Amino acid sequence: MKLHRMPLVVQRMIIEELGFDERLFLSFTSKRSCSLLGLFRNDVKGISIEIDIRTWDVSIRVRIPSYHLTERIFAINIRSLISNELKVDIPYKAYYMIGYSDYKIDGSTVQAVKYPSTIRIVLIENRVVRETNSNLVIVFGKLLRHLNSVLNIQECHQCEFFAKFPVGLFCQLDCSYSYGSIETRTGHIASTTPEDLTFLLDNIKAEQLSLNVAVPSDPGYKYQNNPEKKSSIDLLKILNYTWVNLSDLPAARVISMEIRSCEVNEVLKFWIAGRNRALEIGDFYIDRLTDLNSEAIFNGITRHETQLTESERDKFLESVYPSLQLLHNIITVDILRKSDGMRATVIEGNSNNEANRNVFVMVWSEKNLQTIGRAND
Repeated sequence: MKLHRMPLVVQRMIIEELGFDERLFLSFTSKRSCSLLGLFRNDVKGISIEIDIRTWDVSIRVRIPSYHLTERIFAINIRSLISNELKVDIPYKAYYMIGYSDYKIDGSTVQAVKYPSTIRIVLIENRVVRETNSNLVIVFGKLLRHLNSVLNIQECHQCEFFAKFPVGLFCQLDCSYSYGSIETRTGHIASTTPEDLTFLLDNIKAEQLSLNVAVPSDPGYKYQNNPEKKSSIDLLKILNYTWVNLSDLPAARVISMEIRSCEVNEVLKFWIAGRNRALEIGDFYIDRLTDLNSEAIFNGITRHETQLTESERDKFLESVYPSLQLLHNIITVDILRKSDGMRATVIEGNSNNEANRNVFVMVWSEKNLQTIGRAND
């Protein structure tokens, strides 16, 4: 008797007894099976995603914890062939998969086989353009949507993007996830588009987002916050800031980037004027090639004697700069926001190399006051 013809109660009993591999293989067989599994989705606390894109080769690895405290791995190698046929080959060449049954994911042919700790999948996408890897984003999107249709994935612990990023890749990320960390680990400045960058900054909830990107298609592009969308990024690390509008920083609680002293001055001036209101902590690094004069940082800014004690200052610094003992010649002053009198403390000091300068901004928000052990006034 076919599963879809059984009473719903019996279907539930059978599906709840299935292991992860059995659920996955059943999900490939038909849309009806996939829909049925979607009715009784197992909770998965979190997954991890790695995407490594080379000239001829792409690897997508999605790690999913098993129900027996061991790790299941989707390891997907995507290779663009001369015939313009995109094959997801996990992790061997396609001929290793000859003889295995064909399945479907959203209209694409799938071959899958189970190994002791890995489910290996071949997904054949015939519309790929070899030179641009244009359909890699389609494959990635299909994979995530299929996983979400049969599993209740609560969060993504880590999402790492290596090498180059095809247009639309970031936009395939699922906004319903809570991301622990999203990193563009390229080793160099990677190209992205305004649409992908805006999607990440406006729609994704992440504890940490690390970006080493530029927008070469629009050299004058500056990101603008969308007031109708509330971003939920705790720490934003910016390795290349050519796309950053200093008067309208992305909505993140903590922003870390390497900039010039005159640009720190701009950030502070706009905060005093009532802009950059989402910023609670600024972590700015000024390298040896910039003007190291403190007056360049505070040019045109009214400074006040700090109300932060040395002990409170050190508590704050330890929370954002673990190598506190390596910071020397520390100077601390307060600035005030004009609209509401909100206070921020600016702390600057030399790091290991005396030619370098670290500037930290601590807005007197409720969370920061709790960090230093002071009740909110």
